[in-house]
Amino acid sequence: MTGVVVVIGSMNQDVVCEVAKLPGPGETVLAVGSRTNPGGKGANQAVAAAKVGGCVEFVGRVGRDSAAGALRDSMGAAGVKTTGLREVPGVRTGRAYVTVAAGENQIVVDPGANFVWEPGAEPAEADLLGSADVVVAQLEIPLGVVSWAAGLARRFVLNAAPAAQLDDDLLCRCDPLVVNEYELAAISGTATGTREQAGRAARSLCLRGAPSVVVTLGADGSILVRRTADSVEITYQAAPQVDSVDSTGAGDAYVGALSTALADGVDLPEAVAFATAAASLSVQSPGTHAAYPTRAQVVAALTAVPPAHN
Repeated sequence: MTGVVVVIGSMNQDVVCEVAKLPGPGETVLAVGSRTNPGGKGANQAVAAAKVGGCVEFVGRVGRDSAAGALRDSMGAAGVKTTGLREVPGVRTGRAYVTVAAGENQIVVDPGANFVWEPGAEPAEADLLGSADVVVAQLEIPLGVVSWAAGLARRFVLNAAPAAQLDDDLLCRCDPLVVNEYELAAISGTATGTREQAGRAARSLCLRGAPSVVVTLGADGSILVRRTADSVEITYQAAPQVDSVDSTGAGDAYVGALSTALADGVDLPEAVAFATAAASLSVQSPGTHAAYPTRAQVVAALTAVPPAHN
């Protein structure tokens, strides 16, 4: 039986520029190409979850402009239900400016309607969140909205991006908290330069109350840290080695696939392996929504995912 995933989060129009190299401070570079994509971490994760077979509802905010219609259409085409998407009059739809070079990227986000939000103002949204098997959020919407959603969720997955300080009450609801090594360093306040340091930093968040923490390391895989009855377990999941074309939204592909697997009742370590396969496929094509794999593709790619180990 397919579980229900509700993603509450951001929706942006992405303006992507392809360059030979990423600019340094004060440097101007010429683009070799540009395109406009649907995006926003919330929308990306919802599409990724739906494409791997999830029954997905999206809760978010857009402006009343042409970008909103295009984004809604893109979500619908991927199978995401958008009954929880609200238009905010007099406010622009969010926008992200993405620079891509050799598979790496830099991103600046203009939140727009994503930050015009009063939690609890729409009763139907609370019903959606409370009935979901898994609720997924990110930090491209107000932190107060995230905390409100977490309080309604049966199981709550938080992708703490961009990084922000999280209180212990919110941490206690994250199962898992998903962060990259930079976000982990900012939230934990400890160094994460090596795999061992990242594991210790994630462990510190579990000791503060998080039931589980997943640290994504890009091409180096991920780390899963979980609290048990009498200890904290740390597991390393390597990633298959692939040729990366565009890493934009790869973390969102990971979170979306992870959330669908969890909603379907898959144990967290197996969900991490499933998400690893999905992310490895997403980086092999340009863009976000169009690059996200189907369930059949992820299942086939699982054979290339190395076994997890302590």
